[in-house]
Amino acid sequence: MSNPPWVPVVKYLVATVLLLSSMLVPLKGGAQVTSNVFQRVLKLRVNAGTNREMTATAFTVDVDGREYLITAKHVVKGLEKEDKIDVFMNDAWKPLNVKIFRCEDPIDIAVLIPPHQLTVNFDLPFDKGSFFYGQDAYFLGFPYGMQTSFHGVNGPYPLAIIKRGTISGTVEVDPSKKAKLILLDGYNNPGFSGGPIVYRDLNQSSVVMNLVAVVSGFYPEVVPVLKKHDINSPADAGDAAKAQPWMIQKRANGTYFEYVVSDTSVSLNTGIVQGYEIAPAIDLIRQHPIGPEAKVLPGNQPGS
Repeated sequence: MSNPPWVPVVKYLVATVLLLSSMLVPLKGGAQVTSNVFQRVLKLRVNAGTNREMTATAFTVDVDGREYLITAKHVVKGLEKEDKIDVFMNDAWKPLNVKIFRCEDPIDIAVLIPPHQLTVNFDLPFDKGSFFYGQDAYFLGFPYGMQTSFHGVNGPYPLAIIKRGTISGTVEVDPSKKAKLILLDGYNNPGFSGGPIVYRDLNQSSVVMNLVAVVSGFYPEVVPVLKKHDINSPADAGDAAKAQPWMIQKRANGTYFEYVVSDTSVSLNTGIVQGYEIAPAIDLIRQHPIGPEAKVLPGNQPGS
């Protein structure tokens, strides 16, 4: 006996509900990122069609009933105070004219004023200093322009990649400017710049995600590139290679070479994510309270 025609539809709806539930319900031992976070994260492009074109991440915050777009300051480097960016929606890049306000150096945060509301206005609390060192944090974005392939969860916008790290410490860069780095033990990649860093408030019995910082980059380690140098025998190797025997190698044909330092260096990812605390951006917003009014959108659809 064949299934009624409505069975596939029901199966699809059940699968969708289960997927959404997995995003919104805390797991044992922790919480996943909730919709008030991931439905605010947007894929950004700047300098389209030039040799400075790049993709990055931005996210919305609501301050005093108005919506603002936040990203890393280095993402909008070279743009004017009023300029055009592109936002990815409905599987295509859409131009968006914005006003740009930049936090003081060294704070790597920029506030963008969109002409209209972009996302849902689900409450996303600013950091209240309620995290604990050693607890999990999450950062969202679009590394190398990648995005999650599931459609529909975020309305017309793509769903960001979510990564997890440990809140390892904080560094006061310039207390007079509220310039503070939040350090995570995790791996950041190009494209996450401008994304939000959030954590679960463990002082709350329910799942409450707080916004703490904006992804700026990672702490690099610059190391020289090694190159091969032919030698007749291990005895002919230099002192550096002799001090580290692995730097002397024998090929399958019986000849030898040593690794020596070249004139080229590369920057390695040390696994220390750097984010600037959000507080200076909130102060900047309150100096320029001109964002569009943040309303409950029809059907709670982002971008309506």
